Amino acid sequence: QGVLAVFLQAGYGIRGLDLAFGGNVPIGGGMSSSAAIEGGLAFALNYLFSLKLDRLTLAKLARKAENDFVGVKCGIMDMFANLLGQPRKVMKIDCRTFDFEYFPFEWEEVRIVISDSGVRRALAASEYNIRRQQCESGVNLLGKYYSGLKSLRDVTLTMLVAHQTEFEPAVFKRCAYVLRENQRVEQACQDLLKRDLVSFGQRMYESHLGLRDEYEVSCRELDLLVESAARLQGVYGSRMMGAGFGGCTISLVKAESIGLFEERVASDYRQATGKEPAIQVVRIEAGTKIIQ
Repeated sequence: QGVLAVFLQAGYGIRGLDLAFGGNVPIGGGMSSSAAIEGGLAFALNYLFSLKLDRLTLAKLARKAENDFVGVKCGIMDMFANLLGQPRKVMKIDCRTFDFEYFPFEWEEVRIVISDSGVRRALAASEYNIRRQQCESGVNLLGKYYSGLKSLRDVTLTMLVAHQTEFEPAVFKRCAYVLRENQRVEQACQDLLKRDLVSFGQRMYESHLGLRDEYEVSCRELDLLVESAARLQGVYGSRMMGAGFGGCTISLVKAESIGLFEERVASDYRQATGKEPAIQVVRIEAGTKIIQ
């Protein structure tokens, strides 16, 4: 309904149609199942009604549906990846200008592994909006001292630390996480260009710690999965994914270590929680497309 509404509001000629949805993206698993529906439907409407919209425009419309209809004040990353992804490549996205760059992610000896905690929490959506509000309040505070600040994108750690005593502790932590994560993304892109998976994997672990301790969106189950992965040889890195409070982790594992990973991570998780995690090897494929 949200996607149809934003298309109609934008003046695009959408007529009646029958829809059926199916797939294997776990709902509430932090793997952007909502963006898959929004991006896929936007793509389908564009195709069915010959609207001739480019993929970036479709991503913007899909995000508007999430923002206005669902009520989650998310950015465009999920929809962007859904519609503009390419096989065996990752993207660095500038969410202000919508510029983007592809980086190769192709290793015959490495696998991407998703571990699903089985935890589903509606809390993620409401807490996401709270985190966004906290980051915006941090920008507003710093705006008293520095002109031209529009978002944390314009803030440095030096600026943030200089006014730390004026922040509520939680707001400071949220802002610090975002600034450090932006730095990690830039560094991770350089790691990929150098084909340095050891360094890239370390960024993943650091990212998870930031999400756990500074942004505070992890949970016991996700931490267990990451900690279990980190104890194993053959694992380059692991972290939670999605909005948090449940869902999945993503790990980079040597192909020869997949069996050990599945066995040990499942065993550790079972002993700690009494639940069985769903573990699956995945690969990076193209974005939304027509299946003939």
